[in-house]
Amino acid sequence: MGSRKLLAGIDAGTTGTTVMIADTDGNIIGTAYREYPCSFPHPGWVDQNMELMWMRICEASNEVIAKTGVRPEEISSLGFSSQRGTFVCVDKDLNPLADSIVWSCGRAGAQLKWIKENLGDDRFHDITGVPLFGLWSYAKMKWLVDRRPDLLAKTHLILNGQEFFLHKFGADEICSDPASLTLNGMLDVASLDWSRELCELINLPMEKLPPMKTPARQVGVISKQASVESGFAEGMPICVGAGDQQCAAIGAGVIREGLAEITIGTASVMVAHIDSRKPDPKHLVLIGGSGIPHKWDMEGLAFATGVCLRWWRDTYAQVEMQSAAQLGLDAYDLISAQAAKAPVGCKGYIFFPFFTGQVTPYYVDNARGGAIGLSLIHDRAMMARSIMEGGAFEIRMIVDAMEEVLGKPFDSIRLSGGGAKSPLWNQIQADVYGRPVERLRVSECTTLGATILGAAGAGVFGSVEEAVGSMVHPFDFVEPNKANHEIYNDVFDVFKSTFLALKNADVFDKIAEVQNKHWGD
Repeated sequence: MGSRKLLAGIDAGTTGTTVMIADTDGNIIGTAYREYPCSFPHPGWVDQNMELMWMRICEASNEVIAKTGVRPEEISSLGFSSQRGTFVCVDKDLNPLADSIVWSCGRAGAQLKWIKENLGDDRFHDITGVPLFGLWSYAKMKWLVDRRPDLLAKTHLILNGQEFFLHKFGADEICSDPASLTLNGMLDVASLDWSRELCELINLPMEKLPPMKTPARQVGVISKQASVESGFAEGMPICVGAGDQQCAAIGAGVIREGLAEITIGTASVMVAHIDSRKPDPKHLVLIGGSGIPHKWDMEGLAFATGVCLRWWRDTYAQVEMQSAAQLGLDAYDLISAQAAKAPVGCKGYIFFPFFTGQVTPYYVDNARGGAIGLSLIHDRAMMARSIMEGGAFEIRMIVDAMEEVLGKPFDSIRLSGGGAKSPLWNQIQADVYGRPVERLRVSECTTLGATILGAAGAGVFGSVEEAVGSMVHPFDFVEPNKANHEIYNDVFDVFKSTFLALKNADVFDKIAEVQNKHWGD
């Protein structure tokens, strides 16, 4: 590669979109962000307006170009990342026929039960590499077949977000890629293609699914209309990236077996690169396609790590929020400063962050949050810190499960996302996991990963690996404190055994039943 070039990447997430301009050395020139809402037409349902999302993507694109002063003609490529497991039905002109069904939508409980009875957990896992779970797209595809045959009949293609938005930018080729489909639960993970067996089982016509091709591949150039709307230059190459967490892995430099990254944002996700599918007889983890063509990722999910801290901020930290507003600070920094004063292990006060269920490695849909160990010796600082510790304990369950499947400890675990900006949370993670964790110069790994995949796809770099070598820069390790790790081992044992006791005694199901009986819609 010659002189330094400018590159763009977009992450269209669940609650908002980030647009980034970076250079080929991995320096961030600028970013812009726009929020957009979900809609909730019925209890448990989650939809999203794709045209509104497109408008917000264009707003953020125009903003980052304007505030950086970059000439659009200087940008060499655009790569894309989007939420996984969300899909939209489109007509022959690729216009939405209805709002998208979002990954977190829970409308398909009856269909999930049918799949369990007619296929079974083991066969589903054999095909897909992921445990059978109600939030994957597969059950919602059956809901579409069963409950909306009128919509399905009008549907030309069923697209995920990346495919739809690349079309809006001007793509002349519409295709899926295995790195975007882990949460669809419809991938034949051995061949990294759609599973014909799964589609035929639910009577879903395969011709309504885009053809499967590889990530990091150019699919067109910015159209004249998209240039007017987004501010990007007409004719700029646009490329398939990958799903959000696969992009995060690329942006963290996780491109060889033995490397893993943990993203803490609204949820937490751990992704590790694997060169081949690993046996997982206990159905502990998710295995899917990597952002590197023809490779695989291993993945674990925790849905509410960041949500829990936001809940604490909004419900109990009014003083910190008021002080932060007056001082021009972030309320989370004040909460973290208070939590840092609490003792390691919070004197036995243990928080359970299962606000939206427990995912990897036990997949307990009805798990609920809570705490044990509270007594008169505890204060607000300990309660705040316990939320951060509880999140790390849940992630440790993922680390342990993934290393069991891998068959060896990870060489390095890298930290990304908003949580990586907290020195306290970084240290808690190192102490809970009992190993060094690695920090990165750019913690916004998802959008950086999309940018990298776009650059590789457009030929700015010769390969994804070359792009990562130029643009991803780990810069130090957070070392574990041995004494703290010993305390956390004891507390983690109580955390895990309490969770399993409640699970095995059906307590979570009983709580959900009572909640639905008296307070459900």
